[in-house]
Amino acid sequence: MALSCNNTLFPKPFFTSCSSQTQGTHFSNLPQPTKQDAIFKIKGPSTLSGHITISGSKNASLPLLAATLCCSGTSLLHNLPNVSDIQAMASILSSLGAKVDAFDGKMMVNSDGVGKVEVDLEEMKKIRGGFFVIGPLVARFGEAVVALPGGCNIGKRPVDLHLRGLRALGAVVELRQLVLQCYRDGKVWARAANGRGLVGGKFRLDYPSVGATETLMMAASMADGTTMLSNVAKVMEPEVVDLARFLTDCGAWIEGAGSDNLIIRGKRQLYGSECVIKPDRIETGTFMLAAAITRSCILMSPVIPSRVSCLIDKLSQAGCKISRLDQQTLQVSAHPSHIGYDLKSFDIKTNPFPGFPTDLQPQTMALLTTCTGSGLVEESVFDNRMTHARELQKLGARIQVSGRNARVYGFDEGSSLQGSRVIARDLRGGVSLILAGLAAKGTTQIHDIAHIERGYENIDMKLQNLGADIQRLILTPVPLIL
Repeated sequence: MALSCNNTLFPKPFFTSCSSQTQGTHFSNLPQPTKQDAIFKIKGPSTLSGHITISGSKNASLPLLAATLCCSGTSLLHNLPNVSDIQAMASILSSLGAKVDAFDGKMMVNSDGVGKVEVDLEEMKKIRGGFFVIGPLVARFGEAVVALPGGCNIGKRPVDLHLRGLRALGAVVELRQLVLQCYRDGKVWARAANGRGLVGGKFRLDYPSVGATETLMMAASMADGTTMLSNVAKVMEPEVVDLARFLTDCGAWIEGAGSDNLIIRGKRQLYGSECVIKPDRIETGTFMLAAAITRSCILMSPVIPSRVSCLIDKLSQAGCKISRLDQQTLQVSAHPSHIGYDLKSFDIKTNPFPGFPTDLQPQTMALLTTCTGSGLVEESVFDNRMTHARELQKLGARIQVSGRNARVYGFDEGSSLQGSRVIARDLRGGVSLILAGLAAKGTTQIHDIAHIERGYENIDMKLQNLGADIQRLILTPVPLIL
């Protein structure tokens, strides 16, 4: 449905509106200093209490924003998180010519004015999610020029499945390497071979990649004819569910929910619609782990318990008491007075949903350093998601890493968290250092926190409201004296 901007409906600007003539999109409440300028300073150990409000899902928001490029008219998205990745995605859309306006956690996007199909290289370097626009651009406008994606350095995350899938839908795709300022960058050129648009086809993914599934789902929704995708990320994967529902509301025809096969009948035109971003299951899990690592009791809402059921099982196994107070509220307690004993270590192996989320692996590793016994952490999704172990070791954790696996020893087997200076190497690894800092004795300083602020909305303020001694500080540069 087409929607128009109404200033009485949205009285407070969430961030400045942007169009193809407006350079830069800024969130009014988002911290602006760069990662070199700001740190988190935490004094521990902390005990938390109270209620936390869970923000909308970042991982769901990015493909949904890209999907607005498929739609004629205006789309309205509610409950977007106020984080830098969303700012970057809004900048990408506006740089293409889309009109983007946002107010109080809502974002309106109208892509009818899109006048270019090449995404700015610098914007693409900021977030991996920017690559999602390649599918909608080729499907609707017949062409796209997109730089290889940025984001966290957590191992190989190739886009070959995205590109091979687009070829199966009738696209000519080229990957060209560029050498810019001594760094090797790549750009993807994609265009419809028939000069008009994509056509239906068949494609089997080598691996059920969530990102590739979402890219091809968007592209096939506007392809001419029927597309069959097999071995896809199952449509029960939460972010895939949210995207499929939005595309269906926009007029797409998608069949195969709950299976690893999708049948999509393309439509020549999709229309703007409205959706509410579901609560962030990774933020939910992070605060559940915060309650556990600080041996505290906190409430959180809104949550969808079924989307964090694997973590609920593991924390219950460790000894936490987890109660569902109503349909959207969880109480998580690891307070000694509630559980009567200390938490026990457990093993995890990351897997696609409904398995244990890879995005909660670093935070869980931090928790295991405070439990009794030892736990095995197996990372089966990414090949380089162990860099946080080195930083946790700086805080006194005893962790033995072997490839994608790590043995984490609890407080009775050599781990003793003490405040120190550490560096956030990536988004989830960075937040694991916050959790460890909350449990550590003394002061912890976390640098390069821009990684953390890519995916957590005002995490310092949320923790302060729970009683944590955490500050976001701006470092004053020291002039070089020659």
